[in-house]
Amino acid sequence: MKRILLRSLPDPRLDRGDPMYDAALVDYRTLVEAALRNPLDRQTGATISEMRQSIRVLDALDRSENGILELEDADWQHLKLKVEHMPWATVDRRILEFCDDILEATDAPKAELAAASNSHA
Repeated sequence: MKRILLRSLPDPRLDRGDPMYDAALVDYRTLVEAALRNPLDRQTGATISEMRQSIRVLDALDRSENGILELEDADWQHLKLKVEHMPWATVDRRILEFCDDILEATDAPKAELAAASNSHA
């Protein structure tokens, strides 16, 4: 089982009062959905097997509670593959942080992240 904290990372160049603040957030839930909805092979499209695997992870995302995505190892491997093959439209440290959080997921979210999440609950 892998657990990933679904974070929202602000743009460090914007203050919370900036009208663009919310639009500039890098939201893990949105990035997971985007990665899963893009076929691994954009030339031929998604296979039925790939669609089934992606939908399993999307269902887990829908069921996520307390901002933590819980995935069976096979589902995490699929998400990991999708994230690795995702063509990102921009270069952003926050997207790289998201990728690292997915690729390095363990059975518990990073301790400091989980503690930060609990303090906001």
